[in-house]
Amino acid sequence: MIWHRIEFIWSETLLQLRRERLIAISTVSIVAVLLVLLGANLLFIMNLHLWTGRTAAEVEVSAFFRKDFDRQSAQRTAGLVATWPAVASARFVPKEEGWPEFQKTVPGSAKLRGFDASAFPDAVYVRVKDPRQAEAVAKKLRAAEGVKAVPDRFGDFARAVAKFRDVVTGAGIVVAILVGLAGLFIVHNTVRLALYARWREIYIMQLVGATRSLIATPFLLEGAIHGAVGAWLACCVLIPTHMYLRTVAARSAPLLLLQPDQALLPFGCYLVLGGALLA
Repeated sequence: MIWHRIEFIWSETLLQLRRERLIAISTVSIVAVLLVLLGANLLFIMNLHLWTGRTAAEVEVSAFFRKDFDRQSAQRTAGLVATWPAVASARFVPKEEGWPEFQKTVPGSAKLRGFDASAFPDAVYVRVKDPRQAEAVAKKLRAAEGVKAVPDRFGDFARAVAKFRDVVTGAGIVVAILVGLAGLFIVHNTVRLALYARWREIYIMQLVGATRSLIATPFLLEGAIHGAVGAWLACCVLIPTHMYLRTVAARSAPLLLLQPDQALLPFGCYLVLGGALLA
């Protein structure tokens, strides 16, 4: 009995796909356009989080110890800092290594008179998990044992990056919701038109004893197929475009980070699944 139901559902679905070609083309086109907009918005948010995450990883708070503070105590303080919840990593840098790094970082430092490795203090370089926590970590470092100075050169930039990410992410979520609602409204009206065009068949099926689920399932499958095809067309636009932009960015703008190509496969699968559920 169940096999007859499955055979009937699939035969009705395939019959509707062949018969209502105009409705199928319009539904697939609408879903494809909507998912191109939605997918582009999601890719932008993903790339933004990748860039801000990399930027957060590069935000480094440096703390310099007093010269009279012994090295073992400084290493112990650095190890304690590494256990703080907001800290991603803490790297202890003795003055013998810190002075060459300082010479590479600051142009003209090699010409400083009376300043060498013996005058350079031990330090700990701390990377935070979230750029918004950099200021709090710096404040806590100033109160740590043996710390003499914590340069404040990162706070404004870190806060600006975090605020920009939050604002754009919020706006992107709002746009995604609006696009999804518009898609549901348009697809819903399209399905209603399809149901109205076949109301006689539905009425006859009800007269012969067909259940509501048996009548509705072919329409649901038809919509899922339309949505999956529309999402596949959207992937054919979005994924090659993103791969091209990533190639161009890697060549001409190395600081512009984009999602790697291997991350696009799950993105495409989720988009096809979303298209099937949307329609």
